Amino acid sequence: MTPLAAMLVVLALAAPQEAPQEKPKVPKDSVELTVVGCLKGRVLKTIDERRADVESGPYVGARSFHLASKKKVTDEIKRQQGHLVEVTGLVKRSSLDEKGITVGRVAVGGGSPVAGTRSMPNPADNVIVMDVSSVRLRSTSCTPQ
Repeated sequence: MTPLAAMLVVLALAAPQEAPQEKPKVPKDSVELTVVGCLKGRVLKTIDERRADVESGPYVGARSFHLASKKKVTDEIKRQQGHLVEVTGLVKRSSLDEKGITVGRVAVGGGSPVAGTRSMPNPADNVIVMDVSSVRLRSTSCTPQ
């Protein structure tokens, strides 16, 4: 073996190998969810049944999530409009907690609207934001199979 070939072999062995892509760490105040639902615009309406083979994280039931994502994932969301999809992303734990804010041992939550206040609640206040990492097509129709 020539010295040049030997040096190339040594350099090839010493070069850092590409590590398998690791999932980003989930912040302590968030939870990673994988849910199935129907896309309409940037809103995902989840189906009410839990799919143990697909879904991960706490059970969320039938909810709506506003989807926030990077451009590549946003383009995929646009392509899957009106379809049943599987979405994985991060959600703040406090958004899933319906008890309200905990102060010491007491939970403080909002009450029902009072008649005569003349202010309508904003529907956007109750929509949970999901930071989406992936979208996968499950069906071309929005009815679960």
